[in-house]
Amino acid sequence: MGKAASHANQTTLYLTPLHGRPDVLKRLIANVGAALRHVRATAQQFKDLDRWGCLLRYISDRIAPIIGPPRPVAGLPAAG
Repeated sequence: MGKAASHANQTTLYLTPLHGRPDVLKRLIANVGAALRHVRATAQQFKDLDRWGCLLRYISDRIAPIIGPPRPVAGLPAAG
């Protein structure tokens, strides 16, 4: 659940975890915030930076390992 608030040309996103594992979700949200701060700081130094590419690299390097590989979907029982 989330809410966005804008003030002084800046938007703040307030999120409330409703997931069964709020500890994991809070860490992921904190990491996304860190990723956005990283992109903003890097983009100020390098004006021609691919911001989406930078964000995706950050996520794949630092956030995806926390999540781990996806779990296989349980198969349906065979009919017969």
